Amino acid sequence: MKRRHLLKNALGLSSALLTGCALPPLSEVSRTGLVFAPAGGGTPFLSGGARRTLALREYQQTFLVSGASFRCAPKPAFGLAWTNHLQHGYTRSKRDPRIGYAVKNLATGTYLAEHQADLVMNGCSMPKPALSAVLLDARAGRLTREEFQHIVNVCDLSINASWMALLARISHDNEQTFEAKYSLPDVPLRENAQSPRYYAEFFERCVNYRLDHGCELMLEAMRRNQYGIGHKYLPAEVTYLGGKTGNYADYQHEGLFFYYQGTPYAIVLYTGQRFALDGNYWLISALFGGLFREYIA
Repeated sequence: MKRRHLLKNALGLSSALLTGCALPPLSEVSRTGLVFAPAGGGTPFLSGGARRTLALREYQQTFLVSGASFRCAPKPAFGLAWTNHLQHGYTRSKRDPRIGYAVKNLATGTYLAEHQADLVMNGCSMPKPALSAVLLDARAGRLTREEFQHIVNVCDLSINASWMALLARISHDNEQTFEAKYSLPDVPLRENAQSPRYYAEFFERCVNYRLDHGCELMLEAMRRNQYGIGHKYLPAEVTYLGGKTGNYADYQHEGLFFYYQGTPYAIVLYTGQRFALDGNYWLISALFGGLFREYIA
């Protein structure tokens, strides 16, 4: 019997799950509408619904029984008022040569806005979730309780000791295999360098359950990120919000994935050369709010 039929019988999937549509995440409260899953990585013969079902089954049978646990609650969109001061900051900064960003519709795979999206910078802490996904893929989703907890630790409070523990378990070949398998940009991830496009693509693979292992865990872990200000001026109706921040020396980065009116999006912003320092940290949230209003809302 072919693998597709084995999986279908084992999981009791209905024929509706094999129609080629990806669904919103399982934790999404409002499950209205279907999400198209673009090509790129993952098991090609499974529909989005089937991939999601497999991801949840893996999550239940590995992470939830491992003894590892989440330590923080997800942070929502704050829905703070958008002001003329914020709009002015966004308008004068959105083409600044010190920054790069990408705004992407994760349902269609369409980039809605880009500015230096392939600019590779020091990733600070941004590579931590992606490196976690590399380890999950290399181990076919089977980690120890300690390793699962390290993944939680790097996603919620960005603990460097757990990052070092994950790095020690991942080789250069693991990274290269992961990037090639899922059609991700070839960046030196283990050397802590990335681009805005890398993270927009990584978010897309996770949200559409295109990774063979760990999607549900990665989504839930990234929802627990306790840092960042990109969500401050996103409207309260934004749901299922998660992402990662990276801050070190002259760099201030942030990436978010979220659902708005039933559609998943990503906004990823990388900044260098002290763009958001010296009293200008608020420009991070202004850029997120402005990009959302100009290209998504």
